[in-house]
Amino acid sequence: MKTSLLSKFTLFIIAVITLMSCNDKKNQFTIVGKITDADTTTLFLERRTLTETTIIDSVRLGKDGNFKFTEARLDYPEFYLLRLNDQTINLAVDSTETITINALQKNFSIDYTVEGSNSTLKIKDVVLAQNKLSQTFSNLNKKYESKELSQDEYVALVEEGVNEYKEKAKDLIFSDYNSPAAYFALFQKVDNYLIFDPYNKKDISLFQAVATIWDTTYPKSPRAENLKSFTLAALSEIRRSKTQEEAFSKMIKADSVDNRTYYNITLPNINNKEVSLSSLRGKVVLLDFTAYQTDFSLAHNILLNKVYSKYKGNMEIYQVSFDTDMHAWRNSAVNLPWICVRDDKYLNSELLTKYNIQGFPTIYLINKQGDIVKRIISSDDLSAEVQKLL
Repeated sequence: MKTSLLSKFTLFIIAVITLMSCNDKKNQFTIVGKITDADTTTLFLERRTLTETTIIDSVRLGKDGNFKFTEARLDYPEFYLLRLNDQTINLAVDSTETITINALQKNFSIDYTVEGSNSTLKIKDVVLAQNKLSQTFSNLNKKYESKELSQDEYVALVEEGVNEYKEKAKDLIFSDYNSPAAYFALFQKVDNYLIFDPYNKKDISLFQAVATIWDTTYPKSPRAENLKSFTLAALSEIRRSKTQEEAFSKMIKADSVDNRTYYNITLPNINNKEVSLSSLRGKVVLLDFTAYQTDFSLAHNILLNKVYSKYKGNMEIYQVSFDTDMHAWRNSAVNLPWICVRDDKYLNSELLTKYNIQGFPTIYLINKQGDIVKRIISSDDLSAEVQKLL
């Protein structure tokens, strides 16, 4: 018996639908798993873009705790979250794949297993390392505030914790620059500050490496473009700071007598006594422009005190504050062992122009002859730079 024209058309339609269905599946990713002891709890799947986190699906878990999400994949790696109450699991989707997550409801964000995504597994390691560093910071701050730690001990232990995270993160990044986990590790924060400093000469090399690979491998990714722009801006700032420092050094050496007068500062201290920067000639001076009202002030002064304690007697710190609240400034300055003065003109001060102050803190080093010899940047070892002038 011959197949009728209608039957052939019906078979053709079925074939087309089947092909379309197969193509759709090829452009999807699936996240499945089981959450133990999470009966009646809602599990959310969220997408994390550069600018926002959006809920894209949810499921109310039953007694068995099983769940499944299927979503259209993108043409580049992207980050997602599984959210259960106030706990989250970070996911990376970089291909058409099935990721299996099994977790306990109680410790959902840390007590889980991953199958089907090496990037997501690596991200778990990054998250645990970042959590450990955040907890270390919290514990050290409490001990420092209760005076269980000296300033030197506090700073040393903070640096130790940061370096431990960086070493683990570097190993992960070096193992696969293409991995979303490498990108993820670069942008982890503690207390809202990036752990890897893009303005540090050592750290910027990591941003450069990942940016180059992502720009080539994932040209359609908004993250690749953002990382490229971010890295180029940081490199530009590093070069600008270096150029400014060199130009400033040449300028002040051209006529040392006139420039010493031009760059001299005379401001009142906490006792309302005028203190001149030029009065410190004969000592190495660390000239620091700052504001105690800023978030970084405590950590910055701890670092200064480490240097001051080491070289006290051979160097001095002349710290100029631009705080608007005189009483708050005085309460903070009274506990500091170096010279603290305040400019009540605030952001209208001529010092901002004279010393090319773009942000706080800004630090200059002055030699024993009263010459400004260096503008400190974030990658400099402050203690070592002071030692060079002694």
